[in-house]
Amino acid sequence: MDLTLLRRKFGTQKKCIAYLEKLRWGKKPVCTHCSSEKVYQREGTMKWHCNSCNKDGSVLFGTIFENTRLPLPKYFQVIFLMINAKQGIASAQIARDTGITYRTAWYACHRVRCCMIDNELRLEGVIEMDETFIGGKPRKKFSDNQAGLSTVTNKRGRGTKKVPAVAAVERKGKVYVKIIEKLTSRNLLAMLKSVVKTEDSVLITDDFRSYKKFDEEVEHITINQSKEHGKGLRTINTVHGFFSIIKAGIRGNYKSLSKKYLPFYLAEFSYKYNKRNLQKNSFEEILKNAVKDEKCFNNYKPKCDVKEIVYGSRKQAS
Repeated sequence: MDLTLLRRKFGTQKKCIAYLEKLRWGKKPVCTHCSSEKVYQREGTMKWHCNSCNKDGSVLFGTIFENTRLPLPKYFQVIFLMINAKQGIASAQIARDTGITYRTAWYACHRVRCCMIDNELRLEGVIEMDETFIGGKPRKKFSDNQAGLSTVTNKRGRGTKKVPAVAAVERKGKVYVKIIEKLTSRNLLAMLKSVVKTEDSVLITDDFRSYKKFDEEVEHITINQSKEHGKGLRTINTVHGFFSIIKAGIRGNYKSLSKKYLPFYLAEFSYKYNKRNLQKNSFEEILKNAVKDEKCFNNYKPKCDVKEIVYGSRKQAS
């Protein structure tokens, strides 16, 4: 589907509503409050009245579209642009392409990212796990040497103010990534147990000391990257490749991200990686998620902590 076909197929509010009703209810509408089938549509509106609970509702109730004042054809354009931007697209670019304000575009994009969250994902097989640190490069520092000024090398990774993120990736499969502030054995082990089917998997990591306790839970292969980097099975190049996608996307499209909303962006990168082979029905799948998920924003603010929204029922690591 291209933009021309999108505008032809979903060019009016009525067409968008009809499509969402088909995705959410199929042939028979139900009450969005009590799930009763005793409903009828109020004439001239998109609202359905329930004779059981005596309440009005619509297909937008309880979804990312609830209470939005942005016309659905514009919302569909935002979704289309986002899913077709493989390494992300800035809200400012969305605003220019669709003719809406930057604030509205930012809000709509985060709502769409809520449709990309997968809290039920479980990995198995050959799994690679590693951590990375997300953040901008610090300003160059100079030391006053007797012979003149010289550049001081800035520290990278651990010990900086960058945000640590841990990813687990199946070979030729899916990925799960999570922000973990403290890279302790306890926190990493909690993530492993919640994401990986340990009894059916082989885990490959580097020799970071916090991974040592993994030996007690899963078949664990440890590699020394300085000696074994890129050798056959004993490699974590797949997870490094995923990290390169994230950093290239942030550097090329977003420039800078707030720590508060970073989990939403990581959920977007994970979703696109996991659905990289789904081309034809990706737009429809997002809309299916949109009408079944609860809204995660209220008046431009998350309804709760962003980490709680993204990581859901999984045991939280500090």
